[in-house]
Amino acid sequence: MKIVEIFDSIDGEGLRTGQTATFIRLAGCNLRCSYCDTLYALFGEDEPCEYTEMSIDEILSRVNKQYKRITLTGGEPLLHKDSAELVSRLLKDGYEVNIETNGAVDIAEFSAKVGDVSNMFYTIDYKLPSSGMSERMIWDNFLSLRPCDVVKFVVGSGEDVNMMKSVMDRLSEKYDVMPHIYAGVVFGEYEPQKLIEHIMNEPVLKDVVFQLQIHKVIWNPEERGV
Repeated sequence: MKIVEIFDSIDGEGLRTGQTATFIRLAGCNLRCSYCDTLYALFGEDEPCEYTEMSIDEILSRVNKQYKRITLTGGEPLLHKDSAELVSRLLKDGYEVNIETNGAVDIAEFSAKVGDVSNMFYTIDYKLPSSGMSERMIWDNFLSLRPCDVVKFVVGSGEDVNMMKSVMDRLSEKYDVMPHIYAGVVFGEYEPQKLIEHIMNEPVLKDVVFQLQIHKVIWNPEERGV
């Protein structure tokens, strides 16, 4: 597998914010979001990416056995043909696995390959217009989520807010028990206070959890391995 980095830190956002975890970052992504903050994990003709080829056993030897929490990220981790086996091995070893995925890869197919996903959850992005990738979203991904899964929005414009409200309307019609919903802002592009006002005042957004990327507050926003 193409590994960009493996490191221990705290989850900086989402369901496990502030909790210790081992991060496994895989190389390569099928999207090119305007605000991507992990450009070093992409690769293409004009995108050099430094990675190390590692076997699943080598990866498992690097994870922290005390934390028992894994965040599998990228890039886009579901693009790797061996990711399902890696996750399955981690789950069998008693780890809780958070898979950060971009909404443009079929998660149902991935779950079927993993098998028992009871100690795994998805943090799945819904890409809004400012990302430039909203047309790449696979809607079926957002119809098969469990209460333990997370939908994440990153807001960079008023247009993004309107689409987020529309998506939330559709999800509310689908679910009796909603997945967790988190929303944050594109740093420097949209004021956090404005998003919080929308969350407070729009009924369809009442259960959205506002989040900051706290790892970018604690450490330099450009620092890697934190």
